[in-house]
Amino acid sequence: MTVRENILENLKTVLSGVTTANGYQNDIQSVQRWRQQGNSLVSVPCAVVNAGPEEKDPVPNPFMTCKLTVYLDIWARQDDADPQSTDTLLNSLLGDVEKAVMQDVTRGGFAKDTNIKSNTLFETLEGQPYSGIVMEIEIVYQHKQGDPEVAG
Repeated sequence: MTVRENILENLKTVLSGVTTANGYQNDIQSVQRWRQQGNSLVSVPCAVVNAGPEEKDPVPNPFMTCKLTVYLDIWARQDDADPQSTDTLLNSLLGDVEKAVMQDVTRGGFAKDTNIKSNTLFETLEGQPYSGIVMEIEIVYQHKQGDPEVAG
């Protein structure tokens, strides 16, 4: 398995641990990797891990230094009887995801660093069932030149 794949799987595992039993304010019901056929939003809150662009620099020899952008799509559906604002719900989820992602910036020892670059709250049209957050993170890691399965 490549270093990149190990990092993405680490994110999935970490987000799966966002539960009230683990000290968070919310229970993420489903964590998925991006699927071309579409992801299931049946169980929400739901997190979808999407790999984005990656920059590679062939230093320090014999390693490649990589900056991988990852988008975390956090989907929520608010019950009509919930008295809190949607913004409050999304901010709570945002806090939980940030707390979980930043607890181990090395992604289980496969990365050098993890940084949250931005987050954007989104809503579908008023009255639609889903809202959520797109969090952009950047992960810096290294692998051996010519062998992306060997971490640097």
